[in-house]
Amino acid sequence: MKIKRYVARDMTEAVRAIKADLGPDAVIISSRKVRSRGILGYFLPRRLEVTAALDEPQTSQVRPPEPVAAATPSWITPPPDSRPSVSDKAPVTQVYQELSEIKSLLSRFSQTRLLDPEGDEKFFEGWQRFLEDMEIQPEYVNQLMTELRRQVDPSDIQRNDLARICLQNGIVNLVEPAYTDQGQRRVLAFIGPTGVGKTTTLAKMAAQYTLFHGKNCAIITIDTYRIGAVEQLKIYAEIMGVPLEIAMTPRDFQDAVHRHRNKDYILVDTAGRPPHNTEKVAELKSYFDQLEDPADIILVLSSNTKHRDLLRSVRHFGKVKYSKLIFTKVDETDTLGCILNIICHTGLPVTQITDGQNVPDDIQSMYPKKLAKLLTKGVEPDA
Repeated sequence: MKIKRYVARDMTEAVRAIKADLGPDAVIISSRKVRSRGILGYFLPRRLEVTAALDEPQTSQVRPPEPVAAATPSWITPPPDSRPSVSDKAPVTQVYQELSEIKSLLSRFSQTRLLDPEGDEKFFEGWQRFLEDMEIQPEYVNQLMTELRRQVDPSDIQRNDLARICLQNGIVNLVEPAYTDQGQRRVLAFIGPTGVGKTTTLAKMAAQYTLFHGKNCAIITIDTYRIGAVEQLKIYAEIMGVPLEIAMTPRDFQDAVHRHRNKDYILVDTAGRPPHNTEKVAELKSYFDQLEDPADIILVLSSNTKHRDLLRSVRHFGKVKYSKLIFTKVDETDTLGCILNIICHTGLPVTQITDGQNVPDDIQSMYPKKLAKLLTKGVEPDA
């Protein structure tokens, strides 16, 4: 690199001299105002000192002189005193050396990060561990991880955000077929094992329909086994201002439904049946066989139930021909993979979840994207 200093009256004269001497490829490094030497320098106007440099290639070629421009654009020259003065080659050489070292370090860092299979595998293992901790079944974990490995680059600085989005899309793809037919019938019946919260869930939905959506509803209970069940429903019905009927037999149930045929919705409460008790499940089925029009029979399950027990409920209550699912007690567990498992296993949608005991609150409608966000909420496997 060739570095030279030029003293001129102004920048135009300096540029003209630099181009004539070093050629058009020269770069202005610095400029400053200086006095002439000697005592007379204090009385004479200051002159402009300009330092220019030319990066000479290894194979130098002599360039013919080019005509000097009549005017110099302002962007060619930095403002005075904007850069430090260079008096010799050492500072400039040092700057170029430091820049070269930085470039080399960045290159080595990039190569190391891209060629770090161990670190990449730890990233994927972290997300797989999260899915397994959610108690998602292995077959669905494998499907989700296959897409994650295919779509997400572990070297990306936003890898966790990209991974979460990828998993959400994967969950949506898994459950979306179950949500294709979302029609709702007039009679909604809640069935399920004992203690899952059927009556409270019914009260929440009845309150949502009557208080928030202005629907005309009625409640029928065929739960004559549990002590206090009817009294509990009576309180809810009085608060909401909806009629309550008790059906002791399938015939009574048929008549009650007929009496309220003008209602927007009829919500039916049932007694909890142990899934393995085939006689009780058959008795429950006999009530719905009396209906002229098919009902929306909803299987209510608790999200803190073991996977094997959920499968047993799904299998035994299948004789009643339920068409939708509700999961309760979402607030009582950290492992919500069971929701995904059962949707994929049954091919039926989870239409609501409940996350508390408050009526009419603590109930949420579910659809594929909302479910996917629920399952991946607040996840940072790298942390």
